[in-house]
Amino acid sequence: MPDVRQIEAPPTLEALFQRYHASWETRNPDLIASLHSEDTIFWIHNGSEPVKGREALRQHCIGLFAAFDFTLEMSRLLYGADHWVLEWTMVSTLTEPGGTPFTARVEMLDVVTVNAAGQVVRKDVFVNGRQYQEAFARAGIAR
Repeated sequence: MPDVRQIEAPPTLEALFQRYHASWETRNPDLIASLHSEDTIFWIHNGSEPVKGREALRQHCIGLFAAFDFTLEMSRLLYGADHWVLEWTMVSTLTEPGGTPFTARVEMLDVVTVNAAGQVVRKDVFVNGRQYQEAFARAGIAR
């Protein structure tokens, strides 16, 4: 008799999105990285270079969460055959150079591609450039 193995079906895109979103809401770099492929690409289009590879992504998230206090407000979520597009707003607590805290709101757009195994292979984050520059300039952070 041939060796027959059960192949687990990849998670549905909606279920994967829910786990992925929860990993960002809970600021969990290990969980975020575990949902990505080994050769993943994560790119915040703000003038920075793409992050390549699962471990590099995990390290990037550790630094991101240490440097910035932010939450996500979801707007629109669209699914395709192997991807989702999420419109959201980053809400971040920043401080002016004089010490006065303020809340910055920056509109964002994620385009996330998933492979047949149910892993994120690429995430592109597009930033509202004007809002981003104004927020960080107000906080005295060079970007």
